[in-house]
Amino acid sequence: MARAKSKTVADSQQPPGTSERRRSTRKRVLWSAQVGAAEEPLISCAVLDVSLQGARVRLHEGALPQGPLAIAVSHFGTFQAEVVWARDLQAGLRFLESVDRVADTIGRQLPLAMVA
Repeated sequence: MARAKSKTVADSQQPPGTSERRRSTRKRVLWSAQVGAAEEPLISCAVLDVSLQGARVRLHEGALPQGPLAIAVSHFGTFQAEVVWARDLQAGLRFLESVDRVADTIGRQLPLAMVA
């Protein structure tokens, strides 16, 4: 009898039909945050994982606008980002900040590194 292949963490957290393209280590977290575009009301969300280049968030309700937005993460401040993918109430955000700023801000409490 054939054994079923187990899913890796990366496989289970990315939308179906996409390939792994991350260039930095991703860490699971559970942080409260708010996201929104300029002149738009903020949307509450939870950050589920984070890397030097982006984050995966779960929205409490609503949908994220296209284009640049800001994500205000409790205890870390605000980062400029853009939506890379969205499905149901989850979305993948790419930081528009420098990797150095993300590492300096978030990396102080959560070690993040580039993948070799």
